[in-house]
Amino acid sequence: MKPDNFKETRHRSFIKAAAWRGIATLNSFMVLVLNFSDKPLRNALIMNLTGFALYFFYERLCNKISWGKINESR
Repeated sequence: MKPDNFKETRHRSFIKAAAWRGIATLNSFMVLVLNFSDKPLRNALIMNLTGFALYFFYERLCNKISWGKINESR
């Protein structure tokens, strides 16, 4: 399978970064509010694992959106 040759515009990168920070903040807030454990280390691990999974799916979704991509065909 041939990879897409594209470059992101600055606007796309900014929107992606801002959207991710919003998602990450909500993830942190939810883990802290739900307080899964009395142990801070366990809550930190949960926060990181859920953040990892969310980021994986976030990037997969962003790759399917063509807005803000510039084709760099050679």
